Amino acid sequence: MEDRKTVEIGDKVRRRETQRFITGTGTFVDDVRLPGSLYVAFVRSPYAHARIQGIEVQPALSLPGVRAALTGKDLAPHLTSVRGGPKPGIKIYPLAIDKVRHVGEPLAAVVAETRYQAEDAAEAVIVDFDPLPPVIDPEKAMEASSPRLFEELDGNIVYELHFSTPDIDKVFKQADHVVSARLSSHRFTACPIEPRAYCAQFDPVSGFLTFWGTTAGAHGLRTRLAQMLGVAESKVRVIAPDIGGSFGVKNSGYQEEVVTAFIALKLGTPVKWAETRIEHLRTARQGRDQIHDIQAAVKNDGTIVAIKDKILADLGCSYGVDNSITSSALYVPGVYQIQHYQVDAYGIATNKAVHGSLRGIGKADASFIIERMVDIIARDLSMNPIEIRRKNFIPPEAFPYRNVTGALYDSGRYDLCLTRALELANYEKEKEEKKRLKEKGVYRGIGAVLVMEPTSSSRLYTTGGYATCRVRIEPSGTVSIFSSMGDQGQGHGTCLSQIVASRIGFPLDKIYEIRGDTLVTPFGFGTGSSRSSIVLMNAALVAANKLRQRLLKIASRNLRIPYDRLTIENGKILDRDNPNKSVELRDIVRMAYGAIYLVPEDEEPGLEVTGYFINPNIDYVADEMGRMNTFSAYPYAAIVAVVEVDIETGFIKIVKYCTVHDCGTVINPQIVETQHYGSVVQGIGGAMYEQILYDEEGQLLTSSLMDYKLPTAEEVPDIQLGHLVTPSPFTPLGAKGAGETGMLGPPPALASAIEDALSDFGVEVRSTPYTPEKILALIREAKKRGEVGQASGDRRKAPQTRRVQGA
Repeated sequence: MEDRKTVEIGDKVRRRETQRFITGTGTFVDDVRLPGSLYVAFVRSPYAHARIQGIEVQPALSLPGVRAALTGKDLAPHLTSVRGGPKPGIKIYPLAIDKVRHVGEPLAAVVAETRYQAEDAAEAVIVDFDPLPPVIDPEKAMEASSPRLFEELDGNIVYELHFSTPDIDKVFKQADHVVSARLSSHRFTACPIEPRAYCAQFDPVSGFLTFWGTTAGAHGLRTRLAQMLGVAESKVRVIAPDIGGSFGVKNSGYQEEVVTAFIALKLGTPVKWAETRIEHLRTARQGRDQIHDIQAAVKNDGTIVAIKDKILADLGCSYGVDNSITSSALYVPGVYQIQHYQVDAYGIATNKAVHGSLRGIGKADASFIIERMVDIIARDLSMNPIEIRRKNFIPPEAFPYRNVTGALYDSGRYDLCLTRALELANYEKEKEEKKRLKEKGVYRGIGAVLVMEPTSSSRLYTTGGYATCRVRIEPSGTVSIFSSMGDQGQGHGTCLSQIVASRIGFPLDKIYEIRGDTLVTPFGFGTGSSRSSIVLMNAALVAANKLRQRLLKIASRNLRIPYDRLTIENGKILDRDNPNKSVELRDIVRMAYGAIYLVPEDEEPGLEVTGYFINPNIDYVADEMGRMNTFSAYPYAAIVAVVEVDIETGFIKIVKYCTVHDCGTVINPQIVETQHYGSVVQGIGGAMYEQILYDEEGQLLTSSLMDYKLPTAEEVPDIQLGHLVTPSPFTPLGAKGAGETGMLGPPPALASAIEDALSDFGVEVRSTPYTPEKILALIREAKKRGEVGQASGDRRKAPQTRRVQGA
């Protein structure tokens, strides 16, 4: 396949980016070494909640190599704007001025000739704090008596979303069963292999500020710097070189960005800051951490008629309200035909690090909640959970399907996808194996779920609903692709090159991608929400088709053959009816640049085109009922997980993890597969190992990789992956996005399998993560419930309406 002169969409092309990474020749921000660079270190709050009474920087300035030190009050007068807080009128400064709201918040910066000197000097800065009572529990934070994070507000509820269909209470009254549960997800972070880093250089002669940053959105960062520093945006260049993973954590703005840039402007010398792992765990965006009090109205046959949900989302210090609440609230109905729904969601400020994007933001919570609820319903009604899913799935003929909150699902074959996953896992054989092992005292369980990942979000003024791709065939015969989006390891360069090559017939080794540099790339919004497959790749296809058309028109004029009879093969444009009539592509390129009289009069000279693609079916404003569609595609995956639980230690072994994924058209199978494998592993980490923990004083208990556990190769099971291809009807490529679905599956699938393994005890799994300590506690609680039931002699049938509680 690699020997072909060109490639097609769908070919399994090796990632072109891999070579430089495995040979150590990639260029990351910390690799940028500018002559005379100074280094920044930040003074950070040791308190979760405190007033700043005073800051003394003189002790730091007296140390060797220290060139400057500044506080929030030093910086504020030079800023033309600052970030808005959770409500209008609240200002959040890059360095805290009057108050700190989480451990690790920056309040001063020290600049020195070496990194070690800067860090030593930061420790010498003296800060006078007046500690305040921390607010850690979101439910307590909602109480009127709770200390407020923002005095400008009446309380700590910083965001609310309410939605309801008519007559919801009537629907519940008419239901045969009402099943209730409290379900929750825990807090963790993305933890990419490369923490954040920034490097800034200011040229006083040209007035140009060049800024290297670990960011998923170079153009957005450029706009933020220009606005806050009062610099013309045309005088700011942001470069995002190789990025060692993001998973959402590098999508948003951070305080350190503008501080680093300001110091470079003020001192007129290059400045760099690179985050430590401890700083990353303390200050980088954190995700999940929602509580759902949910009810389902169900018929005797297992049909889910309606859902009511109350969501409490812990947003940390809430320096900005992210999309996790809306994504969760609007998609709890999931892949099921539920047209009666009520949700009351509350975003709550607490003294934890800022909440933000984490792979599967909000969507992972929604999938976990609804899939857990289906299992709980099946258990309550003594029905097969797989059959309840099949009964409630949206059928293929219903697509495009408008869900209860207004989302427009593009396509889906959920029942078939689940069937394929069950076949991949040898489900019936696994059930027999479970029985056999039970006789030997081995607790094995099987769980099956189906999760959906809304992709390519678009929201007014925040995440753009389009992408741009400029393609140019250079006079020398190579091809340059200028992408409006960055790349954090997804392999965009390979996919873009593959799409362009398939349309203009150039070999891959002649095609080069340029991205992550605001000076040369078209404006664009950051990579996230798996939107690159939807908007960027289709923008590349639009551009490539334009370029193909221009090539064929020039050839048509010179060969005197009708345009629609021409095709591109093996470096030539030739007549389909008479292949001997042809012209070399390189000759067409020479004509386009150097012999423009040979170019058709209605065509521009040169071979440069720009393609745009706008996200389809997006609603930027909700209707009168609050319904809206903010995503343009809806990939999904069915998962079958098999686990064994050691009831003496609480340890869980994942015996088998099988998943069938439908991301629409697969542009490059190898990239899709590796993306999905990595996503699954990250989902396993989030379900079983990774956890951000705070004590009651707001001190971070998991501040290093000694405490924050990441899965290693030892913990990763054999992952079996299958594909189902149901293209989106709304985009030329039909791709739906493949970056996040894998992460959504492990929490509900493993919970289902664990419950099945421990069904003899009646264990109920209602929250993540599934640590050994939690599993042992659940077994003890289940045994205690069983002993209480036996002692009371209660053999009555369970009531039709009940409240299900769990850890």
